[in-house]
Amino acid sequence: MNAKKTAIVTGSSRGIGKTIAIELAKVGYDIIVVYFSNQDAAKEVQSIIQDNGQQCHIVQADVTDPLSASNLVKEAINQFKHIDLLVNNVGDFFFKPIEEMTISEWDHVLKSNLSSAFYLCHSIIPFMKERKAGNIINIGLSTNNLVRASANVSAYSIAKTGIAILTSSMAEELAEYGIRVNCVSPGLIDNGHLPESQKTWMIERVPMKRLGRSEDIADAIIYLASDKSAYVSGSNLAVSGAWDWNGRPNVNDEQVHDLFVEPA
Repeated sequence: MNAKKTAIVTGSSRGIGKTIAIELAKVGYDIIVVYFSNQDAAKEVQSIIQDNGQQCHIVQADVTDPLSASNLVKEAINQFKHIDLLVNNVGDFFFKPIEEMTISEWDHVLKSNLSSAFYLCHSIIPFMKERKAGNIINIGLSTNNLVRASANVSAYSIAKTGIAILTSSMAEELAEYGIRVNCVSPGLIDNGHLPESQKTWMIERVPMKRLGRSEDIADAIIYLASDKSAYVSGSNLAVSGAWDWNGRPNVNDEQVHDLFVEPA
């Protein structure tokens, strides 16, 4: 990769987003770290990136709000003059049957996982079109690329299916402008805070017999951001150890919630 490429990574003060931001910096990207509430965590990521010799600017934003998302893009452009890569990483999750989910919870899951990606893409695409170059990577969910749902995760399943469709639609719309759009779909990722008993339970259900690492997701992002994937657009890359969300047994909230939450 050429040095001095620039990237916005949402939800990058912790978890998978943090790893994505740090690993992109290692291959030459200057980074916009986006956080919602934890400024100290964002500053820690900024320090790590700067220690790697790259520039890093932190921005507080509520990407579920269209005006805040638009202002984020404007601030990023003002800071770095251009943005080569947008990684839409934010998402939230509730494990509840329909009748127990509140309207606000339903709206929040759709906004955090799907609408936030639309708002940011809507704001950044004009700048990428002007340069006739750009790369957008969305975070989906491993479902063998099939449109299927699972019990008790209706809003999340709908949102992540929407991400896959949004990715495909944008890839076709933007190809003539030199803009690539892809999706990375994680399986079960070890967040570093799982009890050993829970990890064992999860590992037994993954064909590769291990949980994913945040670095596995970052490696996929780096590939899709690189010239090695110059002819790849509209893809949905499962990084799941052959695990499929729809093939899992029923699980409770405590067993899965933290694996699928990437707050801003």
